[in-house]
Amino acid sequence: MRYQVIFQFPETFFESLADLLAFGEKLELSLPRTCDVDGHDTGSGTTNFFVYTDAPLAAFNQFRKYLGSNKVEKNLRVAYREVEGGAYVNLWPYRDPRPFDITYPEGVDPFSAKSKKIIPKRSPPGVSKFETPAGDKWPNHAN
Repeated sequence: MRYQVIFQFPETFFESLADLLAFGEKLELSLPRTCDVDGHDTGSGTTNFFVYTDAPLAAFNQFRKYLGSNKVEKNLRVAYREVEGGAYVNLWPYRDPRPFDITYPEGVDPFSAKSKKIIPKRSPPGVSKFETPAGDKWPNHAN
């Protein structure tokens, strides 16, 4: 499969290991058969679920259809990149220009309200809101 999609939550989102594992099972059941859920990783402030697919946007749309509740979406970041590496493309939140990574520098909380304020309300003309290239650096005021 060509792409790795990462569904990322704050490390504190899941109240117990049972909740984390239950969500992983629901994630796997919600995605098309063309996706391979490759487990999760928790630490450094985030919990990440790794999915391999040839169609990242389709996988994300299927996820939203079945698991995209308001509680989940307020605490979620989703991005993808080619399996071989390279720059991330943000899928959620829409129009999110902030950097995406498995872990973040000390003092950076990508789930804080302050951090989310830099996400524009509208996309520039000709730019898709669905796939936004992730930035290289965190703005100083977003920490």
